[in-house]
Amino acid sequence: MKKLLKWFIILIPLFAVLTFAIVVSLIPNKEAKKEKIKLIEFTTKDDKVVFLADEKFKKDEKGEYDLYLNKNNLQILGVFTYDLNEYEEKSAKEVLDKQTNAFLSSRKNTELFKKEQTINTDDKTIIKVEYSGKTEKSSDCVYIFSVISFNNNPNYVLYIDEVIIKNKYEDNISEMIDILKSARLK
Repeated sequence: MKKLLKWFIILIPLFAVLTFAIVVSLIPNKEAKKEKIKLIEFTTKDDKVVFLADEKFKKDEKGEYDLYLNKNNLQILGVFTYDLNEYEEKSAKEVLDKQTNAFLSSRKNTELFKKEQTINTDDKTIIKVEYSGKTEKSSDCVYIFSVISFNNNPNYVLYIDEVIIKNKYEDNISEMIDILKSARLK
C-alpha cells in the first residue's frame, strides 16, 4: 500500500503537468496565425521618395496623386509632393492645415477622431491628424491626414491622405503609420 501511495504521489503531479502542457499547446497563438507580410517598395512619380508597404497594396494612377496605393478598398494611401519654393505655403504644417481644411469643407459629418500628433524619426518629421466620417457612397471611415518633411531637404514636403474603414481601425492603424515612417528620400 505504501508503494502504491508513493507511485500516486509521483504520478499525480506528473499527470497534472502533462495535462497543463497539452492544454497550453492547444491554445491558438495569435502571432503564429498572423500571416507574414512581404513589404515592397513604391516610388512617387517624381522618383524622389520610396515607401515600404505590404505587397497586397496595388499602385494605381489616380487623379493628380504622385503615388496612390489601394489595398482591397479597405486601406488607401494617396501622396502629393510639394516643393515649398513653388507654393504659397512655407511649411509642412501650412500644407497640412490647408489640405485638411479643403477636404473637410467638401464633406459633411466629419469629426476629429485623434488630435494632431508629431512623430520625429532620425531623418524626418511626420505631423498627422485623424478625422472620422461617412459619405453617401462610403462606409464609416477614418481619414488620416499627414505631412512629412525631411531633415536634409525641408523644402520638399509630402502631403498624404490615408483612408481606413473605421471598424478595422485597430487592425490597420499601425500598418498605416509604419508606411508613413518608412518614407525615405532616394
